[in-house]
Amino acid sequence: MKLTLLAASTAFLLSGCVIYVDGKSGNIDWGDRDLTHDTRQLSLAVSDLATLDVLAGAGSLVIAGDSTVYTIEVTAEVYHHDTADIRFSLEAQGDTAFLVATFDNSSYGSNNPYMDVTVRMPQDLLLKVDDGSGSIEIRNVYGDIEVEDGSGSMDITDVGNLTIDDGSGSITVNGSNGNVVIDDGSGGILVENVRGEVTIDDGSGDIEVRDVGKLTIIESGSGSVKS
Repeated sequence: MKLTLLAASTAFLLSGCVIYVDGKSGNIDWGDRDLTHDTRQLSLAVSDLATLDVLAGAGSLVIAGDSTVYTIEVTAEVYHHDTADIRFSLEAQGDTAFLVATFDNSSYGSNNPYMDVTVRMPQDLLLKVDDGSGSIEIRNVYGDIEVEDGSGSMDITDVGNLTIDDGSGSITVNGSNGNVVIDDGSGGILVENVRGEVTIDDGSGDIEVRDVGKLTIIESGSGSVKS
């Protein structure tokens, strides 16, 4: 996501600026939804940062590490009722960048707002994710990763040490050069190609693990276990 307007100036990259692209706005119908669509973008230089901390609400979340970038670059497709409800910011505090992508008011019955977020980041940052609902995809991030997720599928590829605390939804992990720890409520789990130890505490759902350094199942609940 080397975004179109990011090259405006060096000062722009250092400030964690927001770009608000209004060209796509307008009422849309998506199933039973009647929401307004905006595209918003953020960028923040990471020269003195060690961690990216993400707070996301409803909607999909894609995070990709890239060895060629030195900024955190974010694009959000925002579907909302009221712009005043939108919380979308990227700010540095100490050695941590805090990304917030959620809503102050998200209770509209079947017409709840949501935000599809895509993040491009340096590969070696530590990553913390607190996600409400919706699918999560993380790839090519080699700093330690911690994910706390409410619901929705999770697909994680080519990472370092990984810790997952998940409510519900399927989990797929393919490729880790460290250890993987999963505490899962419900949903199927597939883990493969992990160099270190895999530890799983699961409530319900099938578990399949292959090509890992070591496997420890603390609790498998209901569902089959295949390794």
